[in-house]
Amino acid sequence: MRYSANLNTIIKAIEKATMHMPRDFTELENLQSNPASAEKFATACYRKVKQILTDDFLRLRPDFNVIFADGQKLIRYEKAEYSYIIYPIDGFANLMRGNPDFTVAVALEHKNKNGEGEAISVAISKIFGGELYYCEKGFGAYLNNRRLRVSKRNSGEILVASEIEKAARAYGSRTLTLAYLASARIEKAVFSKEGCELLKPFLLLVREAGGRVVEDEKLVVASA
Repeated sequence: MRYSANLNTIIKAIEKATMHMPRDFTELENLQSNPASAEKFATACYRKVKQILTDDFLRLRPDFNVIFADGQKLIRYEKAEYSYIIYPIDGFANLMRGNPDFTVAVALEHKNKNGEGEAISVAISKIFGGELYYCEKGFGAYLNNRRLRVSKRNSGEILVASEIEKAARAYGSRTLTLAYLASARIEKAVFSKEGCELLKPFLLLVREAGGRVVEDEKLVVASA
């Protein structure tokens, strides 16, 4: 798949922001006997990723707003057509514990004619493993350069990742869970709707891989 200019900007910014991660992760592995030091170092790593992404997006796309999953918003223009939705580190607790199940994830939203945000580009990078998941609306979902399709396993064989069901798998990273669903590693993901608003743009990856998304008052359920 050839990247659009928007997706290329996102991917290049993620690559730049994560160049230091292998070195930092090695240091975190060495700090596991001292939880306070590990948390302090992981927090510094988070801030570094966030700052690099902020600097790049504000320089390259000065007319776009920037919204972070931690609640910070850089609103350049109240009526801006485009906004970046960013998880600087999704799976911070995993990072802090030396667990590689975390991502850096960015979605680009465009306001439609009704003024509602609509995801048009998504990139989710699992740094350890070299896995880059990405999509653009109407062009399919990809892992590196391989086209993705959700699993077609029958109901008796499905794997479920859930924040609700204790018996289900939990990866500790919502965007990684969506990436695994899109790449047929699991068949269903269940999220509490509370605090899920900024995750919704990343559901585009599941839809572009042929998956379904259903919402009710309490849950967001994505499935093959």
